[in-house]
Amino acid sequence: MVAKSDVIQSGALYGNLVELLPKQLYFASFTVPPRKSDPNVRYIDLDSRVHYEPFYGDFGPLNLSVLYRCTRYLHGLNEAQRKRKIVAYTNSDERNRVNGAYIMGSYLIIYHGVSADAAYLRLEAAQPPKFIGFRDAALGEPTYLLHLHDVLRAVEKALHLKWFDVTSFDAEEYELYERVENGDMNWIIPGKILSFCGPHNECRIENGYPYHSPETYFDYFRATNITTIVRLNVRMYDAKKFTDAGFDHVDLFFIDGSTPSEKIVEKFISVVDNAKGGVAVHCKAGLGRTGTLIACWMMKEFGLNAAECMAWLRICRPGSVIGPQQEYLVSMQKFCWSMSQNSVVQKARRHHVPDSAERKTVGKLTSQVDEISLTHPVRNILNGENKSPRQRPNILPLRGKLRKSADKNGNVPSPRINAQTSLESFGCTQGDQLLLMKARSQRASHVISSLLPELSPTTVVNNNVENSHGYLNGRICENAILSASSSGTQNISTFPVVSPRFSSPTTPIKPLSATGTVPARSPTIARNIAITAQPRPRLHLGDDYARTPSPD
Repeated sequence: MVAKSDVIQSGALYGNLVELLPKQLYFASFTVPPRKSDPNVRYIDLDSRVHYEPFYGDFGPLNLSVLYRCTRYLHGLNEAQRKRKIVAYTNSDERNRVNGAYIMGSYLIIYHGVSADAAYLRLEAAQPPKFIGFRDAALGEPTYLLHLHDVLRAVEKALHLKWFDVTSFDAEEYELYERVENGDMNWIIPGKILSFCGPHNECRIENGYPYHSPETYFDYFRATNITTIVRLNVRMYDAKKFTDAGFDHVDLFFIDGSTPSEKIVEKFISVVDNAKGGVAVHCKAGLGRTGTLIACWMMKEFGLNAAECMAWLRICRPGSVIGPQQEYLVSMQKFCWSMSQNSVVQKARRHHVPDSAERKTVGKLTSQVDEISLTHPVRNILNGENKSPRQRPNILPLRGKLRKSADKNGNVPSPRINAQTSLESFGCTQGDQLLLMKARSQRASHVISSLLPELSPTTVVNNNVENSHGYLNGRICENAILSASSSGTQNISTFPVVSPRFSSPTTPIKPLSATGTVPARSPTIARNIAITAQPRPRLHLGDDYARTPSPD
């Protein structure tokens, strides 16, 4: 902590002003922002340079692209203005404040070689008030909070393990493939594990929302040496599509919103360890179940603790690991470490001292927003209306280097998560409701963009997917909600009435809008006006590929 009068001459501080680099870089929060007329001080409003789109009450940590762009900007500014003091600041909103501290601490770690522990100690001087913890993407009250210190440790370990390198990270590629129309996928461990939204049996655009078939991913998976696909949810596509194309495909189903058995964890770890190349993992949205199993492998392979795994997963793919899956990962640490053949991991964990995240687990989950998915529409059960979705291109764009290279497992769900895995009156989970609300909010104005110069034919395979339990439940749920919404019915008390402010199962994300403009957001959620990519060419879909008309 430093005296305010030594650096700033205006504004009302919230907490303390802290010095991060001697006589050069500072961090603070203000209830009243400072005047920026001081010639000796350069003020950086972090809130205007970052952006996070929440599912519900989640607010961070900011994703990998935002982290990269913002820290790179800070480094360039710091190098160019050595004669001026730089004060990076946020407003007094606790969410923006802890995200600002995360950015500044990560900057010290990435560009100045400061350890996560030392970076946190410098930032800690900004307290009181204490930094709040990061919460999950569940609908109800959080049951577990991720501490800033754990997030900084995750960044430090990602650098050490070469999961993140500022000299080679491609922010445009990250932003391209996280978009739902371009595959909705994120690398967690580059070259080894990719998390993505579950495919459907055919490509189509429905209510303004794009769905991808397995064929959509073939070229990208081959170009990035992904050889194995792991499915954790009920069948929404024929696995033979992947195996006929030369990929290995493994099913490890467990219930939406639940946690896996030790048997499944062991099978998953074996699959990843023995895969010839990279492994692409999905459930419905590639968030809850997917993140949980990936975290188990990370703990086994690299000796990270649960909090560090959750932090890195959410930096790479916001929304990962939800509700009781958080406490489950804490409880699975020793089990996963015991499976490691790495002598370094074994030695380190023999002397392990539980950190704050392991000492503090909070209560039971009250609401769950695990996965997000829509299934094929066939017939509206309330009004009998048939709906035929439009087909869409079934391959993804490749860019840069990629273009040059061409329940059988015996699970018993925990009693404490029945509320998260049970179906509502129309046969849908909270994840189903969330996606339907999202689709409804998008369909009036959103269009689908692509980098492809031509459209590829859509392949449709008739099989038994339409008879699966998950498919039928989704059909009932979707048609019931859409029908009730279009008729003005407001008596479905379990459905949210406020349209969500996001465009993808991953957040933050560019909106699916024709103009590319950013929609209005809550003033407490910071905006991303960091370095922007060049506009990408849009694919003209034409009349044959128009959006499915709204039932409204």
